Amino acid sequence: MAPDHTDSAKAALKPGEVFGQYRIVRLLGRGGMGEVYEAEHTTLELCYALKLLPADFAARPDALDRFRREAKVMAKLQHPCIVRVDDFGETVGRYWLRMELVPGLTLAPGPDRVVALDDYAAALGGRIGQAELVGILNQILDALAYAHRHGAIHRDLKPSNILLGDPGPAGSGPVAKIADFGLVRLVGDEWVRSRAELSVRLSLSMGEGRTLDGVPGAEGEGTSTRAILGTYEYMSPEQKRGEDADARSDIYALGLMTYRLLTGRREIGFRLPSQIDPGLVPGWDELVGAALEPERDQRLAGCADFARLLQAVAGAVPAAPAARPMPPPLPPEVQTPPPPVERQSTREDRVDTALPASTRGVHCPGCGKPNDAYENFCVHCGGQLAAVLLTCAKCETLLGRDDGFCTECGTPVRKQDDR
Repeated sequence: MAPDHTDSAKAALKPGEVFGQYRIVRLLGRGGMGEVYEAEHTTLELCYALKLLPADFAARPDALDRFRREAKVMAKLQHPCIVRVDDFGETVGRYWLRMELVPGLTLAPGPDRVVALDDYAAALGGRIGQAELVGILNQILDALAYAHRHGAIHRDLKPSNILLGDPGPAGSGPVAKIADFGLVRLVGDEWVRSRAELSVRLSLSMGEGRTLDGVPGAEGEGTSTRAILGTYEYMSPEQKRGEDADARSDIYALGLMTYRLLTGRREIGFRLPSQIDPGLVPGWDELVGAALEPERDQRLAGCADFARLLQAVAGAVPAAPAARPMPPPLPPEVQTPPPPVERQSTREDRVDTALPASTRGVHCPGCGKPNDAYENFCVHCGGQLAAVLLTCAKCETLLGRDDGFCTECGTPVRKQDDR
């Protein structure tokens, strides 16, 4: 049965609205399998990410049993690279999951932040550098291997479900966390596949790049449609055929993510990554090819095989240039003063520093600053000097203003009128 496209815009919660024990702060995103809000717990005064499942999910006869069973599985996944689910419930007919709030990755320079891996790649021009991608993939692989050992398959691995955070003190790259682990199984593989197939048909009938935005009776469904289309794109061939997913299905999705993030190409053709960009390490070719085998029996068997090939790639990838850390600010008492500004000396400078000590005693009675002995008026404030002296240019003997010759050496006195 075709899924019912409920108008999710009408069901969206508004900032400030109270939803059970939570006060809605803002809408973080709307996807094919629900809406995510930043919400503050009214008692604890802590903020979380609140995932509301699609409104039509509650109408299913098996909704409650399926929700309780799969939500418990999700809550038991405790790994630093998996977005933590720590509570779940039902409020006014909507089932919800409470998750940790991932703050996002700061884009330098500036205050802008991105949360999902696809947004980060877009901010970088569609591609992620080899060394940085290796670091992100290692974190995803570690989380996937943990989940697979506990019997959990993601089934909807894609860049928008990889959330990023700023590097820790010892890290050089972004922290990666897998979100929505097990959500496809919670809402049902068949429900997701049928919704995805319908979205693909609608997208094809309305033209490439078009969504349900603007279609009567489907207001607000554009974002949801794009998310479902993203889910379909990263589905393994066996999932599209309606077969059960296993660990190799997640490997296929991870291989496709790797190919697209490396090359910036969305379509998988006959050209290998190093053929698209000769600057890429050839080892990527083997890794991507083995992960994207259409038949799962010929595909990489699991995370260990993927990690082995990735390790070989990492050994050949040039190290990413280390970001130069900014030095911490100095305390105010040891701040380095700015260098002096070079400028030409002024007449006042010469008066203060160039005169011999014997002639610097002619001070203005108004401002108290020293003056050249030849001056009748203060060069600082313009006031008349009380005692005007002259000095011999040869022996620097102080003379009276009426003296025509130096009383010591006989040199003619240079008066102000003569200058």
